[in-house]
Amino acid sequence: MERREFVKNTFGLVLLAASAGLGILGAESALAADVVSAESKILFTTPAVKDAEAAEGPVIQSGIELVALANEKGANTFVGRYRATELFTVDKMGVLLISLADGTHTLEDMAQKMSKEFGQAVNPADVAMFFITLGQAGYLQNKVLVNLYEIPA
Repeated sequence: MERREFVKNTFGLVLLAASAGLGILGAESALAADVVSAESKILFTTPAVKDAEAAEGPVIQSGIELVALANEKGANTFVGRYRATELFTVDKMGVLLISLADGTHTLEDMAQKMSKEFGQAVNPADVAMFFITLGQAGYLQNKVLVNLYEIPA
């Protein structure tokens, strides 16, 4: 299988490596040197969900660690990694979305929680695009279904 690298700017999401399955990811990313030299703090590890296809909302692959890496300026970069492979980076909004991706929250629920947390209106279609991008890279256990009327023109 071929390794792809691409960038998507939905909620600060940068996908570093994509493949059909998490177990076959092997190549080190551009952030590998930062991970080794930076102090890191694991924020959480995504849990296993028994019936992901029956879930109300998106479900992230289990076992992905969301890690805060401190750089020399003291700012944090948030990295999703599986074992030693960095999969993606996200901003603070992405951290909240991934923490809510346990299958119990709908896209609308997530948009409302983000609006409250960050004090600005968040469109559920933007939340959907975030998870669609993660799903296309193979990091979701289920599919994100979006009605066309939900996407702004």
